[in-house]
Amino acid sequence: MIQLSNAFSDAVVATVCIVVFFKFFAYVPFHNRLLWGVFLVTVSLAAGAGVFRYLGFQQLTDTHRSLSTLAGSAGLASVVVAIWGLVMRQTISRSTVILTLSCGLILFVFLLYPSFQVFSSVVQAFTMLVVMLIAVFGLMQKYQKAIWIVIGVMILGIATKVATQHLPFSPIDVYHYALAAMVFCFGKAV
Repeated sequence: MIQLSNAFSDAVVATVCIVVFFKFFAYVPFHNRLLWGVFLVTVSLAAGAGVFRYLGFQQLTDTHRSLSTLAGSAGLASVVVAIWGLVMRQTISRSTVILTLSCGLILFVFLLYPSFQVFSSVVQAFTMLVVMLIAVFGLMQKYQKAIWIVIGVMILGIATKVATQHLPFSPIDVYHYALAAMVFCFGKAV
């Protein structure tokens, strides 16, 4: 079944991720940029697979789910450490990058098992909480651009709440547009 609005909103997410990476993260230190890249590339790949899935290529449903799980594990682990480095104005070390990606990939493998897939939403909620706490800590440390991180997480948090309401438009689209807005806000925090 073709769902044009969902395909379009996923295309917006993929495009925003690519544009934000090249526009905002070009001058951050290499390892920090690598973590931001993992986050943005995994989200962009999941959104790209979603575009084709929603255009009717049902054989990509499992690929889309797997890439979404990768973005929700390795991508989220990467963004937490990347935001920490941004807010604390630190250059992330190579060993921290390796540890972060290893933890994210281990989490990814666990979340692929059907019995552990229910924890996917828990991981996302916990990550939003940790990112929000890091951003608030950054504001306390006088890093004023951390307000963009707070705004981005709040937008996504509100969108996840909208998904449970009965609205005249697709909650998937609301989530996709909120995700794109959050990624843009994260870029503005640099």
